[in-house]
Amino acid sequence: MQEKKKIYYVAELNLPSKSAYSIHVMKMCEAFSKLRYDVNLLVINSKNIKKINKIYNIKNRFNIFSIFSNTIILNFILRVIFSIKILIKKLDYDALFISRSIIFSLLACLFKKKIILELHHEITGFSKMIYWLLRSLNLIDNLRFIFLNKNLNRIYKISKKKYLILDDAVNLRDFNHKKKQKFKKTCIYIGSFFEGKGIEQILRLAKKNKKIFFHLYGEIKYLNVLNKDENVKFFNYVNYSKIPKILSKYDVALMPYQNKVKGRGSIYLQKYMSPLKMFDYMAAKMVIIASNLRVYKHILKNNFNCKLVKVNKDDEWSNAIQSSFENTTKNKYLKKNAYKTVQEYTWDKRCKSIVNFF
Repeated sequence: MQEKKKIYYVAELNLPSKSAYSIHVMKMCEAFSKLRYDVNLLVINSKNIKKINKIYNIKNRFNIFSIFSNTIILNFILRVIFSIKILIKKLDYDALFISRSIIFSLLACLFKKKIILELHHEITGFSKMIYWLLRSLNLIDNLRFIFLNKNLNRIYKISKKKYLILDDAVNLRDFNHKKKQKFKKTCIYIGSFFEGKGIEQILRLAKKNKKIFFHLYGEIKYLNVLNKDENVKFFNYVNYSKIPKILSKYDVALMPYQNKVKGRGSIYLQKYMSPLKMFDYMAAKMVIIASNLRVYKHILKNNFNCKLVKVNKDDEWSNAIQSSFENTTKNKYLKKNAYKTVQEYTWDKRCKSIVNFF
């Protein structure tokens, strides 16, 4: 029997995690394993593999290795130690290496290893300084890239032979499309409550639309707004495996992104976003109402697979929301096209693109 080709995936994660980053990594590893690769995920720490697989709804199993024995929040020095501890392991360096760790990627290049670095935002801090220094000295020519958005290559100006642009994705098999619409005339938002995600706008819309309900799912500890409206309900973070079932109970999904969108730490994402929730909404065959932002307009097309509305134009948002609960041909058309569009953005297809390109 032919030996499986190996993939090493390096991610600065303590598993399980509540971050979209962790969902991306776990789903990518699962998709590579479906392609019959021997997948080895190297993370900071992981606890209870069976629980982790259940949290992310992982069917195709792969190997997960902890670099540290305990959960650790990495600073720059610990990132270097994390990277060195991987590099001194007896790994098969003829395998495909994919990394979400900038420091690991740079150090591996110095050791003449071929690495694919996936970037979802600009490199910052000490890592940024080291990247540009090594690049100016031509020491990282063997580094290859996956960019989440084409705007990233406008910064790094990489040769076309060395990078691939790939949006986030979804596993369509996670969604069974048996609508259990328990909540009528109710909009849903699932995601973070960080600055720029539009939570304040949703609360304004709730005041203007008293007969419509708004259910918001996210980490309550990051919620910085007060709400006294009876038609708004906040739910705490739920594991990713539960999201398809939750979405099946709703028909209208909101993406009220603002002009500045904060990620974790000091990162701002508005130029590079490819929201996981967008693909989940599309896979769930929902009417999507989103801010009219250029960053995802190559996917979301107004009046084709969604409704795009100008940022903070509350009257226009209200009209879009109210019309979304009408059982019209147009709304059925939007749902159908959303699902048709998302079939091109699966984890399986994303991984095949990486293997074929690199």
